Amino acid sequence: MPGSWRLADSQHFCLTLSRNRSPEEVIALYGADPGSARRVPSKSTPDAPPRGTALRAGSLGEWSFCVEFENYIGCTDTVMRDLSTGTEALLLYQTAKALEVFCYAVDGRVVEKFEPGYPPSARGRSSHEFARRTETLISAGTTSTAACLEVMARHTGHELTTDILHGPLLTAVVDEPDHAALSHPDPPLLYPDEPLKRSQPLGRELSHLIPGHGRALGTP
Repeated sequence: MPGSWRLADSQHFCLTLSRNRSPEEVIALYGADPGSARRVPSKSTPDAPPRGTALRAGSLGEWSFCVEFENYIGCTDTVMRDLSTGTEALLLYQTAKALEVFCYAVDGRVVEKFEPGYPPSARGRSSHEFARRTETLISAGTTSTAACLEVMARHTGHELTTDILHGPLLTAVVDEPDHAALSHPDPPLLYPDEPLKRSQPLGRELSHLIPGHGRALGTP
């Protein structure tokens, strides 16, 4: 990746942030073996398997992050449920089809979820008002991805910089994750009520279906 690369410039990725968890604990919750993980710079990151994903995890103060770029699973219900159990977790992902989603979960429950730049998509509301703060930045000319990353940095007190992402991070591979099982955990990840949809175009309505309502939270 060139030196000028930023995560906000990526066309598809998945980023999670979870509080009071170690990077080793995080990748274990993704289904990777912490014992086989290695701390390597980005240039030494192994390619994601054809049906798998490569995890890059590190620490930001009392938070740990994990980022994926291919076949990601951090946006599945199981991972978000487990990352947020007993704590809080943030999720931002963007697919190759330009679907972008921000999610905030606390103790196995999604508190706030929205597509940045599309206010009618908002579900739930937290005291942090992530959707409102994100839309304020977007209205001021910040791109949606950069706005989400800035809101996340303000919440955690730490910016996930390019230097951090290029540097040595705990790296592991999940060869063949079970996407069906990851999308339908038992007990389930809980969601707030859906927004009213009658005034929304059908295409947007279908894009908001999630586990328990017909589709996974994130389908790269």
